[in-house]
Parts: sequence; structure tokens; C-alpha cells
Amino acid sequence: MIESIPQNEMQRLDLSSKIEGYYVEENPKALHIRLESGTSFWVPKRFIDSKFSNNTNLKQEFVIDNWILRKIGFQFDKYQKYL
Repeated sequence: MIESIPQNEMQRLDLSSKIEGYYVEENPKALHIRLESGTSFWVPKRFIDSKFSNNTNLKQEFVIDNWILRKIGFQFDKYQKYL
């Protein structure tokens, strides 16, 4: 049996973060995100917990699982918006 954790419970557990950035491109499994600083990185889509637009000029908030951000070397102190 699969259970999902409600969004407010995920926020309380600090399992994900809101990251502000821009859509760059995507493939069937991953999304390329660019931050305002110019830094960019790929994130597997299955770890993005928000809807996103493919408009490259639109600044967006991406809700991404913290453990995958840590794994790819994301600098939380600079770019994270705490949930």
C-alpha cells in the first residue's frame, strides 16, 4: 500500500525546499533549472513536487526534495526559500 504525505506535513518535516529559478530545458526524465546567479543544474523530475511552465523567461518557484538537492551539491544558504 502506498501512502502519500500531505504537503503541510512535508513542510513541517523539512523534506523539500522552494527554489526560485528559470526553466531552461527538459528531457523525459529531468529538468534543467537556472538560478538568477547564472548557476544551473539538472534535477530528476520525480523529485520536483510542483507544477512548472516551460516559459524560459518566467521566474518560478520549484519545490524540490532536499535530499536530491544535497546530492547534487546545491548551496542551501544562498538560494533556498524555506517552506
